[in-house]
Amino acid sequence: MKEARGLRELTYKRYEYTSAVTGAEDTIHTGNLLTFVYDIPHFDACGVCPPFHIANQSFSKGRAGGGMSPGTSWEPFTISLDEYSISVEAIQHTPISEIRPHARYAFVALKFDHSLDSIGEWLDWFGASCKKHRESRHEELRKAGAMS
Repeated sequence: MKEARGLRELTYKRYEYTSAVTGAEDTIHTGNLLTFVYDIPHFDACGVCPPFHIANQSFSKGRAGGGMSPGTSWEPFTISLDEYSISVEAIQHTPISEIRPHARYAFVALKFDHSLDSIGEWLDWFGASCKKHRESRHEELRKAGAMS
């Protein structure tokens, strides 16, 4: 993958829900913000990349997923508006085929829906985005072979 200039490097833990059953161990990954957003479960909402304030809500939690599903954990952080802009540029201009080897949820490129940007809280934004984009996201995933 081409080096994405200006993107923060992160080290984070990736775990699978089957680790208790199979004995698989958590794995530590290092990557830039571009691959990271494709490696966290439920960062996007039905394929839509969150706006700046929602992304920071997710990043500041330090974890996503878990329980009966795969998860990711990291040291909580937030990004600046400049970092967000650089990330958006990378998402829009990096072919998903270059991201896929580095992130487990890189099936289809993220898209943007600025009509939802005024929603203030993650859960509300997530619900509105999936209500609007669920059907098209499922079709994209079927075409990519990521969903049967």
